[in-house]
Amino acid sequence: MKGVKDSVFFSIALGLLLLSFFACTKKPEATISWAFFDLQTDVDLTSVKMESCDKWHIVGGETWSNGFYFQVNGQLASHADSLAPKRLNAICLDSKNNLYSVGYTGYFLTKSADSLANWHYGHLFDNLHILRDIDMLNDTMGVAVAGVSYHNGFIFNIAQDLKTVRIDTLEESLRAVSVISNTNAIAVGYGAIYKRQINGDWDRLPYIGDFYVDVDFPTPTSGYIVGNAGSILKSTDGGKTWIHLIEKNTYSPNRAFRAIHFINEDTGFITGEKGLLWKTTDGGLNWIIAKGLPDIEFHDIAVCAEIGVLVGKNGKMVTFDPNF
Repeated sequence: MKGVKDSVFFSIALGLLLLSFFACTKKPEATISWAFFDLQTDVDLTSVKMESCDKWHIVGGETWSNGFYFQVNGQLASHADSLAPKRLNAICLDSKNNLYSVGYTGYFLTKSADSLANWHYGHLFDNLHILRDIDMLNDTMGVAVAGVSYHNGFIFNIAQDLKTVRIDTLEESLRAVSVISNTNAIAVGYGAIYKRQINGDWDRLPYIGDFYVDVDFPTPTSGYIVGNAGSILKSTDGGKTWIHLIEKNTYSPNRAFRAIHFINEDTGFITGEKGLLWKTTDGGLNWIIAKGLPDIEFHDIAVCAEIGVLVGKNGKMVTFDPNF
């Protein structure tokens, strides 16, 4: 009888402990205001950047046919250009608002800030490798990364006249890059985080455990990384060291993270599958989960003080109020 009582007591105690754990770890939720924005397309939208709250740049396309660029002005007018025969995966602006985009089979497109300028076409390499992301500090310094599946990664160091001055070949596929300064950048991918050194070498940092899919540095010292399986990492020393704010597979089962964007050192957003949207206002210590968004696989996010933009599969684009 004593053994039975002990077993019952243990079961009750364990249940209470689990309830307490989930109560303490459950994140607060908030219903947000949002609306669909019709780009009049059904191709996948892969990347969005804001030049201002009223001017947005978006790319996407079909995987092996047609890469598109969309521009939105004043949240009303938009136009689309078919720029490449393959999908474009990323777009960025440098400090002068020049535009850069990369995509499948090595396409590298550039456009000056002059509104009347045309896009210029090029290749960083001529094979089936897929350029995944690009970040340009200015028109003389930037980095693009590539990768196929889980392996075969490349880092392209871009310099004067937008020429590739160095290509680093890696074992791990890469997905995202953030250029912090002329001598510092972070690239992330399949179980790997790489840091650029002053001499141009890329050192692999001792962090594993997730397929890292995005990185963002709102300041030269503060940066954040998200992994496909739900991990969130933070650095406060320009990417030299990282701490786990959240371990993988902790809070978002079956809802993979896809992108992270911070508007300042403390306030940032994460988006991903099945309408996932998280927000923090204290540098990632606490997160609020947005409720009510449609069940869409979002690929990227851009936010300013007044409005947020989410882009995803099948031409779906959503605007939302970031003040929740």
